[in-house]
Amino acid sequence: MEKPSAVRRCGILICYGAAGLLAAGAWRDYYYPNGWHPDAPFQPMRLARLTLPLRQAPESLLTANTRIEVHLQAREIRLYQNEQVILQAPVAVGQDGWQTPIGEFAVRDMRINPVWRHPITQEPVGPGPSNPLGSRWIGFLVEGGYHIGIHGTNQENLIGEAVSHGCVRMLEKDIQALYGHIQLGTPVVVKP
Repeated sequence: MEKPSAVRRCGILICYGAAGLLAAGAWRDYYYPNGWHPDAPFQPMRLARLTLPLRQAPESLLTANTRIEVHLQAREIRLYQNEQVILQAPVAVGQDGWQTPIGEFAVRDMRINPVWRHPITQEPVGPGPSNPLGSRWIGFLVEGGYHIGIHGTNQENLIGEAVSHGCVRMLEKDIQALYGHIQLGTPVVVKP
């Protein structure tokens, strides 16, 4: 009988080793569904830390070709993914003296059920039907002490108007759909 080459033996060893690691991981997950045992001693380096970059890679690849465009004159927002429009919706924009800034930005802050502070009095309004931000906040600019972003609204009848303090307002169904397709760092382009 002919002896396998050194390269082939190494390949077989690697395959069996990988299969053993997978079986051990499956066994550990079965007996410890939370990923660790409370009686186990502290381990400064665990393999679980290595999975973080692997989990982030697909998200990054999915959103790498995603961008938001706001068209102020048309009072419209578009979400592009791979150069195709996947969401298009009407918006309200900044009123005279509080114009929505034009330029290229990126999503800096994302919140569900945000707290709104009046831009002049700084009085807070918590989540709920009286909150002018609606159920979602997507911040893309801090200018002075003012935060500018895309959000829902509690006055959906004003969509299509220039009524905000610089933010971009959307219908609740639209902001929730947009929120589910983006992440921090997604480009935001505001055009005249």
